[in-house]
Amino acid sequence: MGVPHTGEDWNLRTGGDSDLGYPVQAVFPGTVVAAGWYRVWGNLVVVRVDPWVQELLQKALGEPLEDLYVRYGHLHHTVVTQGQQVDAGECIGSIGKGDGGRYMAHLHIDFPRMRIPPDAYPRTEARVRAQYLDPARVWGALSFADRPNLLPSGRLYAPVRYIGKDLEAPRGAWVRRVEERLWVRPVSEEA
Repeated sequence: MGVPHTGEDWNLRTGGDSDLGYPVQAVFPGTVVAAGWYRVWGNLVVVRVDPWVQELLQKALGEPLEDLYVRYGHLHHTVVTQGQQVDAGECIGSIGKGDGGRYMAHLHIDFPRMRIPPDAYPRTEARVRAQYLDPARVWGALSFADRPNLLPSGRLYAPVRYIGKDLEAPRGAWVRRVEERLWVRPVSEEA
């Protein structure tokens, strides 16, 4: 669309809308600073990363970070609220199609390196480079082995209406319906 992209778009290998409704987990622990609907993004969650994680990444990347956020865009729904603390691996919502369903289902994820309005979108490559971390560098800097609290944990859930209709339960997981929520856990955990 003629503007630079701020992050990465993730979709299942099967493509299309095959991941619609799949749970989205927080990458890092932090505080939700925005959760709601924004034009183009649809439902969006922005998490301000805990300072100790920011320090680890700053050291690993070898550059100063004024601040660090993770933006999760195009969500179908959100299950967190502004001000809420989230852990790495905690479900924050599910994969959607963006504003008005105008895109194929996917997750947009980016890493603002400073506080910006939740729905901000820079129009030049220079601003993207100044305001956002390159996701490939973030993934390359991570080392989970010595930080078990960064590993995904806890329960996930997705809208019940998608399971059995458009999607199947993830492999290696058990699924339990509790009212209007679908709970998913790895098979290795006790039911």
